[in-house]
Amino acid sequence: MNETSTNYVDVIDLERLLREDSTLILIDARTSEEFAGGHVAGAINVPIAELGNFAQKQRDASTDLVVTMCGSTGRGEKAATILNSHGMANVQVMNGGLKAWQEAGFPVT
Repeated sequence: MNETSTNYVDVIDLERLLREDSTLILIDARTSEEFAGGHVAGAINVPIAELGNFAQKQRDASTDLVVTMCGSTGRGEKAATILNSHGMANVQVMNGGLKAWQEAGFPVT
């Protein structure tokens, strides 16, 4: 059996990574409506239903750090599982999602 454990990154570390790592891919797995209501600058909106297609197109970036997020943590975890199942090995979940990001005082776009 091939089991993958979920790795988490807290918002403080993620904010630093976003400034320092130009290859980091931040995926916001919320709906397009939720995303339009506010999101982390630099995030790309890939709702859960579209993640399989996204992963197929990202074969060349399969070793880049990918961080998934949502409003809290649930869909971020599901998104990470989907991406892992499509061969993306370096995936982490933003712990606490957008709610934790805002509670830490970081801006949303």
